[in-house]
Parts: sequence; C-alpha cells; structure tokens
Amino acid sequence: MERFLRRRLGAAPDHVHKLLRQGRVLAAGRPLRRGHRVRAGEPVELSPPRGKRPPPLPNRKLTLRLLHEDVDLVAVDKPAPLAVHPGPGHGSDTLLNGLVARYPELLELGAARSYGLAHRLDAGTSGVLVIGRSLRGYEGLVAAFRAREVDKEYCALVRGAPPRPRGEVTAPVGGKEALTRYELVARAGPVSWLRLKPISGRTHQLRIHLASLGCPVLADPRHGEGLCELTARLYLKRLALHARRLSLLHPVRGDRLALASGVPARLRKAWRRAWRLAGEPA
Repeated sequence: MERFLRRRLGAAPDHVHKLLRQGRVLAAGRPLRRGHRVRAGEPVELSPPRGKRPPPLPNRKLTLRLLHEDVDLVAVDKPAPLAVHPGPGHGSDTLLNGLVARYPELLELGAARSYGLAHRLDAGTSGVLVIGRSLRGYEGLVAAFRAREVDKEYCALVRGAPPRPRGEVTAPVGGKEALTRYELVARAGPVSWLRLKPISGRTHQLRIHLASLGCPVLADPRHGEGLCELTARLYLKRLALHARRLSLLHPVRGDRLALASGVPARLRKAWRRAWRLAGEPA
C-alpha cells in the first residue's frame, strides 16, 4: 500500500503514513491500514482533509422514518446502527445522505451549520433525532439545546444495577461538566432496565456515566464489555440504548413539540429473554 501511494501521489513516506493514520485512504468506503496489499483493479480513493469534506451526496435509497415534518423542522426515528453523518467507513450510506436527498435545502445551510444537524446520536443508538430544515429552525434548535430547554428521555439495558433506584451522575465528560438523571425501572437477574434523562449533552455522556456507576450499557464496545457471553444469551447484537422521547418548544411557531419513538423490537426481545433467564435455575 505504501509503495502504491508513493508512486501514485509522488508523496514522501511520512506524508503517506500520515494519510493512512488519518483514515483518509479508502477502498469500498473503508479506511485502509499500513501493509494492505492493493489488488489489481481494486478502487482506492483519497478522502479530503477534515474540515474540507465535500457536501454529503444525496442517497434516495435510504428510507427515512419520519416522526414530524414542517417547513422549519424534521424529526426522524433513527435506526441502529445507521451513522448520522459521513465519516471514515461511511461515505454515502448515512442518515444525512438520506436527508439531503429528501430535503435538498439542507445543503444550503452548509457545513458550517452541519447541514441542519443540531444534535447527534451515536451510530449504535436508535431513536428520536430532530433536524433544522430552515435557517430559523436550525438556529432555534441550537439555541434550545445550548440553553438546555430540550427534554430528552432514553432507555437502556445495562449489566447490573445502579447503587440506588434513582439518582444523578455529575462526573465530568471530556473535561466538561455533565449531568444525567436515572431511574431503575425493573431488574431481571444481571440485567436492568433504566430510564435516563441527560441534562447536558456531552459525547457518549450516558454510556460514560452508566459505566462510572458500574452498570455499563449492554453491547457497548467502548465503555462496556461489547458483545459478550451475556449479550449472546440475550440474542443481543446492538448497543442497548434508545432515544425514546424528545420535547421542546417549536423554535419558530412556539408550540410544544413532543416526539416519541417506540422501543425497538430487538431491545424488547432481549428484555423478555432476560426475564426468562432470570427465572431459570442457575
């Protein structure tokens, strides 16, 4: 791979190694690593540097599950493991690619306004996501999230249980203050069902806070055990975290907008399986 790139780009070895480290050398949309053997006819592409990515390509094959639509806002029910926006390994198969296909006006908002994305969900997290379709809608959403005027509720299946039936976690995330409120809904053996309300909105906040309580989200590969014996027994192959409800004042009209997403079938089945296993003799 390194020799191939040096010949094609006329670049120094250090620059080639930097491109590989940054994940900018792709084949079939996936970043290549050092030592990869390039096969004859294998398409290899170089992605633009971060901050200079081209606009997302419209993808009309992606099906959007709409929860709300007006001239200023769109809300969707994002499935897992769909990525929200393009990045290494995800070129045109993300939620944003589907959104700009249906709502081309999002492209006019531009990269500086994240093409309308006022908040994010991890690829492995499913549930409610709201997007600004107009400039007024986007700026109003950003202001509401920044002022913590958006009520969010998640549910999660976790290993173990928190120390108290309900409480707060205030551990910093990424060096910034963060607050999560939680409530134990039910427990089945080693698995608990939690209701979560993130007051702040830090990256991976819920996953980090639950891990700090000693009850990581099931199938969390970064802050928990990932796929393990327990998830196998539950037939669970996805992150057990779901954005169930989101409520805010419409940033343009001013009326209350309440959005909800049903718990995905795979999580419901895993929970029923946990109950059955809890009733079995050890």
